[in-house]
Amino acid sequence: MKKLILIPFLSLLVVLGMSFTNFDNEDEKKIETTASDYVLNNGTWQAIPEQNCNQGNETCRVQFGEGGPVFDVYDEMDLSTLKESPVPEPTIINP
Repeated sequence: MKKLILIPFLSLLVVLGMSFTNFDNEDEKKIETTASDYVLNNGTWQAIPEQNCNQGNETCRVQFGEGGPVFDVYDEMDLSTLKESPVPEPTIINP
């Protein structure tokens, strides 16, 4: 009889333990889907939407708003992944 009282207690313990598990982190998924390209802004990397820069002889650049600062665009947070563009003019985006 004493063993029968342990079964509900153990099942409650298992359910309580499982409630603290988390398989998917929704915040990490948002970052992965929205941040595709990067700019180096005052020594820190800033994520921007994917830019449509095709192969070319110029550096792909973006400008934050009309008359705002112009930044080079990188595929990853690495200075060796500079994107190229066929036009020298920066693409205007809103940060």
